[in-house]
Amino acid sequence: MWIDFSSKKILTSSCFFQEKNKKKDLWKKTIFLFLKNWYDNNKPILSFTSGTTGIPKVIFLRKKHMYERAVKTVEFLGLNKKGIRGLLCLSPDFIAAKMFLVRAIIFKWKIYCVPPSSNPLKNIKEHFDITSMVPIQVYFSLKYLKYIKIVLIGGYSISNFLEEKLQNISTICYSTYGMTETSGHIAIKKINGSNKSTFYKSFQDISLSVDNRNCLRIFSSCCMDSFVQTNDIVYMISKNTFSWIGRYDNIINSGGIKIIPELIEKEISSFIPCDKRFFISSIPDQLLGEKVILIIEGNPFSLHIPDNIFNDKKKFYKPKNIFFISHFTENLLDKFKRKEIIKKLIKI
Repeated sequence: MWIDFSSKKILTSSCFFQEKNKKKDLWKKTIFLFLKNWYDNNKPILSFTSGTTGIPKVIFLRKKHMYERAVKTVEFLGLNKKGIRGLLCLSPDFIAAKMFLVRAIIFKWKIYCVPPSSNPLKNIKEHFDITSMVPIQVYFSLKYLKYIKIVLIGGYSISNFLEEKLQNISTICYSTYGMTETSGHIAIKKINGSNKSTFYKSFQDISLSVDNRNCLRIFSSCCMDSFVQTNDIVYMISKNTFSWIGRYDNIINSGGIKIIPELIEKEISSFIPCDKRFFISSIPDQLLGEKVILIIEGNPFSLHIPDNIFNDKKKFYKPKNIFFISHFTENLLDKFKRKEIIKKLIKI
């Protein structure tokens, strides 16, 4: 489905906003509903949070804030010009897709919308200037990325394996940092090419700080009404640059040692088949309080992780058990729910 925001018909065509969709095309209806609300000054914008740590919540967003954030991203990318073609392949229920639409509206892009799937480029031969994807979509689209000039990757962390794969393609790839509460991106890092970066750099209007847990606090005088306190553990390199470490919600306390699962996941990602989803977590242990475990989605298979990965202090990071689960419980953004999976595992 093409939408050309440079055409005045978008604003004048009532059938555009009233298109009847079958149940399988509800993603289209959601797009049309968002656009109708955007053009109606009296309608608020609602969006789901990602539900990373629980049930997704619905929050109200201010159009002014969304507008300003959209402009910051597009100006950074240099896409504030005529004739831009975009591909929308994310769920329109969430902020990433909504902000993609806002950018397209403001800068009059022509965009092609496809239903959300893990392999959105499989049957597409068109060329695009930009798209936004989550990592699993990027992985399944590796051989098709040549049709895209710029890919914005967000939603969750990018594995070492995938990042290495992206070094061999011409597409410019950015890892983005943002959330529903910030109306999208507040920081970005280039992860391939000659001038790639190892840390996120925030946009100029953003003020960053950390609390006593080293969790990021975010504020923008033009795009926020108050500070946004996150549970993202970061390492601040300067006042506007940081490295993302992991989620405070996921910390494991094993024998008095505090362990950040995301650090272990990065270390072992290259030893696990790239088509397998996995995560590090813990289960109760009489001696340690919590013991580190590795959970992999799918049927059991033989797995070897070299012992030298867990040398010295890292010996506490080595998973004590490996569990295979047929299918991960997911939220609406296809993020798997760690805590729910563990609860089911303990009951087994």
